[in-house]
Amino acid sequence: MAIRRLSSVKLDAANSSIDQGAVLDLENSLDKSISVGEEFKVALESNAGTGYEWQCQLKDDPTILVDNPPEIAPVDTGVVGGRVRTIFVLHGQSQGTVKVLFVLVRSWEKDVAPAKSLTLTLTVMPASAATK
Repeated sequence: MAIRRLSSVKLDAANSSIDQGAVLDLENSLDKSISVGEEFKVALESNAGTGYEWQCQLKDDPTILVDNPPEIAPVDTGVVGGRVRTIFVLHGQSQGTVKVLFVLVRSWEKDVAPAKSLTLTLTVMPASAATK
């Protein structure tokens, strides 16, 4: 598990495309698009001391690839149990649309609903079709 600080770019919710290498601070479910071959990051905040962690739930789908494990970056440096950002790296692999579900859970709790869930509906377009 890598721990480092990461700056992010706030993306306009009205703009559906994500720039290559951008960091999407996901606070609400969104619909976005990228091109085949592009990568971007999804950052989600949580409190480390609560035991909750963000997980990416994605059925086996050739449309995108999600790096595992995610990166962990402290928000409140020097605070034990403080806020952290979980950063998932996503890569557009092939054309299509996929729903990526992010859930805030305690890994040891089974059959318990997530404390929060967010859906990123991602459309991966051919490289020449993307408009930025």
